[in-house]
Amino acid sequence: MPITGITISAVEPFAGNKSYGEAGPYSRIRGVARGVLDPQAPENAGICDLDKAVRNAAGLVEYATDFFMLRPAEPRRGSGMLVYDVTNRGAKRILSLLDDVPANDPIAVNDPKTARDAGLGFLLRRGHSIVWSGWDPGAPRTNNGLGADFPVALENGKPITGRIRDEFHVGTRGPAELVVRRLSYPAASLDQPETRLTVRDRESDRRRDIPRGEWEFVDNRSIRLVPEGRAFEPFKIYELWYEATEPKVLGIGFASVRDLVSFLRYERAGNPLLAEDAEIRHAIGFGVSQSGRFLRHFLELGMNRDSAGRRVFDGVFSHVAGAGKVFANHRFGIPGSTAT
Repeated sequence: MPITGITISAVEPFAGNKSYGEAGPYSRIRGVARGVLDPQAPENAGICDLDKAVRNAAGLVEYATDFFMLRPAEPRRGSGMLVYDVTNRGAKRILSLLDDVPANDPIAVNDPKTARDAGLGFLLRRGHSIVWSGWDPGAPRTNNGLGADFPVALENGKPITGRIRDEFHVGTRGPAELVVRRLSYPAASLDQPETRLTVRDRESDRRRDIPRGEWEFVDNRSIRLVPEGRAFEPFKIYELWYEATEPKVLGIGFASVRDLVSFLRYERAGNPLLAEDAEIRHAIGFGVSQSGRFLRHFLELGMNRDSAGRRVFDGVFSHVAGAGKVFANHRFGIPGSTAT
């Protein structure tokens, strides 16, 4: 199996051992899943730059992903249903959408511990096991977010470099004031005379260049306007063209979900979802907004079959995701970018 190891860091009672219908009490389980991918395998053919990642002695690419799950303390009492909630920028979403847990309470949403954190208990009363994992290595791990560790794409043994466009906004999906902008990828050099920073009010407007003397690199991961302390304007569209480096092989995120769900569904040895005579009969993927677009892309890439040809999800629920995909299977991709 592509999942080579599961490390459990914590198994704890959920909601003080409160009983949820026939499923009884639930357990919280967190840990790290490690896996390998064969760049030559047909099921991995769609992963951009997988062939440019460092390989181990067996010729395989290694990765790791954080996971968190809620499952019946006695797995045999469960429904046999695995519900996989695709994290959105590292955050769990399904309990807010289906169980009315307030979305503005990050502790309840991202680190469910109490009965209040399960909201209506819709999912738990039905005995379903809920699983989350990291698929974006750039997603924040703060506030119990789930991240992932993926390799960098290399060329001639060195990280690939390339000129990219990094678009950002202030006051839309981030803080209302921004003085230092963190770059999506490290700058290959701080001496880049061809670097260009522009601003415009609307997408249809002509870009206005910000003179090179009015902004500067703080370091290889951030820029600021000058004089120091001058804030970027809210609701403007800023774009930075620069030579970047160290692109992660982001498409591994799709394969990591495929292989983790497949492992939890079909394998018994070392499987934290199963025990005794319990089994997982069905798996459903749930995603909202960015996560829903992830699921659309997941299906398009053919990831719903594992290396043995077995079905991963029996169905997916892609909620308020529009018709798009996610910018996560490209060199220098930026999964968290959203046109606003």
